[in-house]
Amino acid sequence: MPASAVTDALRDLWGPGLVFVALCGWLVRRALRAARNESILEEQRLREAVPPTFTSASPSPSGLRVPPQLFRADVRGASQEHLEIVARLQEERQAAGGGKPVEVLWVRSNQTHVAWAETRPGNREVICVAQIDAGTILARWQFG
Repeated sequence: MPASAVTDALRDLWGPGLVFVALCGWLVRRALRAARNESILEEQRLREAVPPTFTSASPSPSGLRVPPQLFRADVRGASQEHLEIVARLQEERQAAGGGKPVEVLWVRSNQTHVAWAETRPGNREVICVAQIDAGTILARWQFG
């Protein structure tokens, strides 16, 4: 009788055991798919958040003369007047800071404002914004 009891027990567990294994496989597959999708979304968010770094060999937008202080910066979407103001501000900052290097990563501007990102000593990144009217800085803000 013990052999038949073991056989009966295995027959009784076979159905629920198979369902349990199938459910575990399905859950693992869903978890792997969710992790892959999250990884893809995270990569897309990172690509959108970080502007590409350009080298001095990269072409600047047509018609713009990029000042030497901004030669590595991405200046797409910036006006010539605003580029010159940002370059002047960078010169003043370096002179006041004892010559510590400040690298501008990108510059963007519209009719009344210019915004730029810079890396300061200690790998500190700061977003700066200035309100401009006829070549005069009316207000300045920085974040970071």
